[in-house]
Amino acid sequence: MIVTSGFSFGTIAMLLPSVIADLAGPDTWLSTLFGTAAGLLFIWIYAKLGELNPDKTLVEILQLYLGKWAGGLVAVFFIFSALVLADQGVWYFGDFVRTEFRPDLSVLASNVIFIAVLVFALWCGVETMYRTAELLFIFLFTFLVASALMLIPNIKPENLLPVMEKGLPPVLKGSIPFLVSCVWPLAFLNMVYPVCFENVKEAKKALFKGYLLGALTAFIVITICVLVMGSSLIANTRFPMYFVNKEINLMAFFSRLEAATVSIAVGVSFIAAFGYAYAGVLGLAQLLKLKSYKILILPVGLLLTLFSDIIYTNTPYELKWDMVTWPPLSFTLGFILPLVLLILSAIRKNQGKNSS
Repeated sequence: MIVTSGFSFGTIAMLLPSVIADLAGPDTWLSTLFGTAAGLLFIWIYAKLGELNPDKTLVEILQLYLGKWAGGLVAVFFIFSALVLADQGVWYFGDFVRTEFRPDLSVLASNVIFIAVLVFALWCGVETMYRTAELLFIFLFTFLVASALMLIPNIKPENLLPVMEKGLPPVLKGSIPFLVSCVWPLAFLNMVYPVCFENVKEAKKALFKGYLLGALTAFIVITICVLVMGSSLIANTRFPMYFVNKEINLMAFFSRLEAATVSIAVGVSFIAAFGYAYAGVLGLAQLLKLKSYKILILPVGLLLTLFSDIIYTNTPYELKWDMVTWPPLSFTLGFILPLVLLILSAIRKNQGKNSS
């Protein structure tokens, strides 16, 4: 549940409010609610796909239903996408730290530190990482809620008005970035769900609970940002969450807490990057028929380090990629691919019943 929520909130935590506010304006909070409701359908697809194939990862399901060659080619696309997204998580983190916190920090230094810890987490395994996420959750979620409460004196309810002034289209447009960044990437969790769990039903419940918790977290962050600064200003701010926390000034004691926002950025970025990297490394090991994925960790870590600085050439390129390339890619990986596999799984299950 905690990993799903962290993965859903993910590396986009710092950027998502500005993207949605740019499309939906004051109706940003409505877009988040609509996106959350629509996302339940996709979470059901992932849960059902895992339920029908409880002993297989997504890469194994691809080869099972699409065949050795076609399934292998699609698996390569899936694995490559996972590793690219992991490296993008490293870039987002480094860009945030250098832009808002430590502009004098070396690009390579921040990336190497992040990836070194990521490699160590991959070596320790998925169970160790997920238990660590439980500890991280206590501090990160507590600080998130506390910062939201301390911003109450700065809230301006009129920033949410007018409601649906331009009708439903802006709300629908604003919900798309939420689906793209917080819902469809959860398909990568089918590399651990439910094959890593003994009780599939409990894991399925945790998947839904984690998604709703992640959506609630996103809703809190996005709504607080708009309430404090207004949608127009948020839409033109690179890291709204960090910017808004600068406004905290409670009793002249709790102030200038925006630096603590880095802890949230580090935590959720690391959980998301680990999810992508683990999916990529494990999928590659299964595709190559290796007994253990650990033999690939160091080579993959070196490749991630090499490309972490050039995965985006600059910020304008990153913005264009996120707006033009990422939505159809996320839609393909998070909806088209799981839906096709779910249909094939259902057909095979029905055929098995008929033959028996």
